[in-house]
Amino acid sequence: MDQNEPTGLSLIDTGAQRILAIQAVLISIVAWGFYFYQNQLAAQAALYGGCIVLFNVWMMDRRVRIAAKIATISPGKEVQVLYFAAIQRFVFTLALFIVGMRGLDLPPVPMLITFAVAQLGYFFNKKA
Repeated sequence: MDQNEPTGLSLIDTGAQRILAIQAVLISIVAWGFYFYQNQLAAQAALYGGCIVLFNVWMMDRRVRIAAKIATISPGKEVQVLYFAAIQRFVFTLALFIVGMRGLDLPPVPMLITFAVAQLGYFFNKKA
C-alpha cells in the first residue's frame, strides 16, 4: 500500500474534531464563569458535565466511522450500529450523571447547565 494513499476511515470527515474544539471552548467559558461567581466545586461540576458531552461526541464519531466501514462491507447493517450508538450514548450519559451527582456529590445545576451549553457547539459547526 502506498503511504500517500489514505485508508478508508481517514477519508470520512464526521466533523467531530471541530465540534469538540467548539464545545471545549464553550465548556471552558462556562466553567470559568461558575468558578468566579460561585466556587471551585461548581466549576468542577461544570467541567464534569462538559466532559460528558465531549465523551458523547467522541463515542458518536467512533460509531459513525465504524458504520461507514460496515456500509462498504455489508450495506444495510450500518443502521444497527447507529441505533446501538444512540442507545449506548443515552445509557452512558445517564450513568455519568448519576456518578457525578451521587458518587462524587457534585452540584447538579452547574453540570446540567454546562451540558446544555456545550450542546450548542453543534449549531456553531458550520463549514466555511
